[in-house]
Amino acid sequence: MDLRGWRGHSWTLLTPDNQYLSRLPNLVGARVIKLVTPRLAGARFAETLVDFPSGVGMSAPCDADFSDFVFVLSGEISLVDGPARTLPAGGFAYLPSGDALYVAAAGDAPARMLWVKRRYEPSPGLATPPAVAGHRDDAPFEALAVPGLTRRELLDADDPAYDFNMSLLRFAPGAALDRVEIHDEEHGLYMTAGEGLYYLDAERHEVRRDDFVYMGPYCPQSFHATGTGPAEYLLYKDVWRDGF
Repeated sequence: MDLRGWRGHSWTLLTPDNQYLSRLPNLVGARVIKLVTPRLAGARFAETLVDFPSGVGMSAPCDADFSDFVFVLSGEISLVDGPARTLPAGGFAYLPSGDALYVAAAGDAPARMLWVKRRYEPSPGLATPPAVAGHRDDAPFEALAVPGLTRRELLDADDPAYDFNMSLLRFAPGAALDRVEIHDEEHGLYMTAGEGLYYLDAERHEVRRDDFVYMGPYCPQSFHATGTGPAEYLLYKDVWRDGF
């Protein structure tokens, strides 16, 4: 039994052994795991892990006031409405508020995706951002100032119309963030590869592929990759809004 799952004052660590099957009326027949929802005090978004069974097509119509982001972990996902028809593993899509998101497993193989849902926060003078679809390999990872750390932005981080970012951060073996960060932005972090130690509010916890970490605003945080191969995670962060 994996006993690494834990909840701290401003963070939560979920491992595959801790994850609990749930149900949603717009995903009947799918394996649904709610990694975080606003029921967790402080969280202003939801991140859900969805497994589509082999050979079964399903749809998920979503609320019009929300923006949605999906990232395919394995298999293929079809967007019935949206900027692309089929997303393979590593593919992603953003649907702005006002657009309904419909997804289904493509073909006869099972598929797994992460689904981020957030009530869109408009800002005066800014238009709703456009729908986006792409793949993690469409652009290279960019080197950052921290040795061994590279990043791939999946949404335009410089466009203030977006009220959240989605990024892939990759750490070479032994690489680490150069500081303990404390900031207003909350995070949803899904480990897509490797392993490491996450510093969370004065505690260090082992994290591995398929673990999920929620970090609330002002949670002290840092990361050190400890495995023999690269460590990588998909990171949600709320941005461009003042928190009111």
